Amino acid sequence: MDAIELLEKDHDKVENYFTQVEQGVTPAKGKMLFKNIYHELSVHAIVEEQVFYPSLGGKPEFKDLLKDAFSEHAEVKQQLGEVAFMEPGSAEWTKALGKIWKEIQHHIEDEEEKLFPKCREVLSEKELKVLGAELKEAKISKLDSELLSMPLGFAKDAEIAGAQAS
Repeated sequence: MDAIELLEKDHDKVENYFTQVEQGVTPAKGKMLFKNIYHELSVHAIVEEQVFYPSLGGKPEFKDLLKDAFSEHAEVKQQLGEVAFMEPGSAEWTKALGKIWKEIQHHIEDEEEKLFPKCREVLSEKELKVLGAELKEAKISKLDSELLSMPLGFAKDAEIAGAQAS
């Protein structure tokens, strides 16, 4: 799988979570979905910022697109941090997640319609495959742990569950 295919797969996964939120959730399901959204977006942003974007950073044709992408990541991270303190499934929570989803949709559109096609023009298939392997490795071996980027309030639940399992 090349880098773009991997990142698009992440986009689809997050879209599925937000679609479930839009369909209405109980507090328990909302909490689970938010945890998944938070985790997936955190891992995705980290691999983009630490692996994918730097691989493009030396090429002037990507400068403005990458500047926008970093800015959009920062905005969503801040908003997710605020939602972490809201009651899952509440009207306020649902409205805030809806706003975040609109911003993420814009980010996805920018990547899939502008950044990724430009990557396919500039990078060879081999480079994209190697980069895909690097992204996958970063996600699996370095980042995809239970407590990575756990929103406040959720880490305590994980600790309690871990203590009960012991």
